[in-house]
Amino acid sequence: MGLTIAEKILGRQNTAGDPVRAGDLIDAHVDGLMAMSWPSIRAAYRKIGFENGPPIVWNAERAYVMIEHHQPPTDELSARGNLEARRDAARLKLRHFYDSEMGISHQMMMDYGHVRPGELVVGNDSHATAYGALNAAATGIGNDEAAYVFAFGQLFFTVPETIKVTLNGTHRNYPFGKDIVLYLAGRYGDGFAQNRALEFTGPLARDMDLTTRMTLADHAVELGAKFGLFTADAKTLEYVRARTDLPFEPVEPDADAHYAQHIEIDCDQFGFQVAKPFRFDNVSPVAEVAGIRIDQARIGSCANGRFEDIEIAARMLKGRRIAAGVRFYVSPASMAVYQQCAEAGLITVLLKAGVQFDHPGCGICTRQVVLNEEVCISSTTRNYRGRMGGAACGDAQIYLASPATVTAAAIAGKIIDPGELLDV
Repeated sequence: MGLTIAEKILGRQNTAGDPVRAGDLIDAHVDGLMAMSWPSIRAAYRKIGFENGPPIVWNAERAYVMIEHHQPPTDELSARGNLEARRDAARLKLRHFYDSEMGISHQMMMDYGHVRPGELVVGNDSHATAYGALNAAATGIGNDEAAYVFAFGQLFFTVPETIKVTLNGTHRNYPFGKDIVLYLAGRYGDGFAQNRALEFTGPLARDMDLTTRMTLADHAVELGAKFGLFTADAKTLEYVRARTDLPFEPVEPDADAHYAQHIEIDCDQFGFQVAKPFRFDNVSPVAEVAGIRIDQARIGSCANGRFEDIEIAARMLKGRRIAAGVRFYVSPASMAVYQQCAEAGLITVLLKAGVQFDHPGCGICTRQVVLNEEVCISSTTRNYRGRMGGAACGDAQIYLASPATVTAAAIAGKIIDPGELLDV
């Protein structure tokens, strides 16, 4: 019996050197660590007696430290955390330390070629699954685990079972990944892939661009998955080779690989989807929520803050303005995406339409407030109570949707089918 992508990558990294099967508990060599929230990692070291931070790093070339969550720092605590990271990076001679660069760590990891096909990559944030779009087995880990990996370059894994998701249908001329993942969540629940790997395959998976794959892989964690994986094709290889000259070896599943479940969907049979408060799997077609008035609209995050996500907003807004009383915030996922938008003239179009174009970062997803009496439609990652503003804003109504649906709502002042404004 053959092996899945997850089984092959974890078997390749198994410290014992043996092939692995789903259910095996192994110690694995890690190819890369994305380390953000540096004060949390330092706190893990303090718990075991290292008051001055990590004494060693297993590989100064493979630990990617980013302090993007607090750029620029807005309080003394954040500023001091950044200072500690700066000093630690210099002391440990880290090759890849991103100081004072605004952005989202996951997009930056891919922008800078730190994720390569066939690798095992971990990060101390749940949306590290996004790297699976590039054929890497990538997952989020806790801060204590990240501290251990930082020192030793290894971590225990239970090899997950894999669910095969075959995507049929035609590729769209606008970002459609959010609609696919919301449809999956609405139909199967937000925990159907709990602690399993998702392998996305099929004609549509092969046809879709990397932006759409990144959205699906990023949101694998919202479906409970440990990994969200695609095979590497010509588009993947072109993207990666443009960003790194390091060697890598892509991984494909065997034709006779064993899957715990096989899901097949025809993406031409459903349209724009919306997740209603307060769950990712509380999903309905956009027609069922059409007419709901909105106060805020947002495009951004590691799920939908890429160039294509912002381009569709600019395309729809050209010659139009957002509705009176609506605040529309757009935040690119990284400085590289910001530059793409600037060079393409998208920012000017958005500003003329009344959009507030924000700096790159995670703030649009978590730290910008939606009041209890407000309604927000967003292309960001989560909509649980208090996601935007904390516990005091637990009744704020947050709807999740694709960038096209978000933009259409901003123009109309209420949720509508974006097909009314978009040539689909």
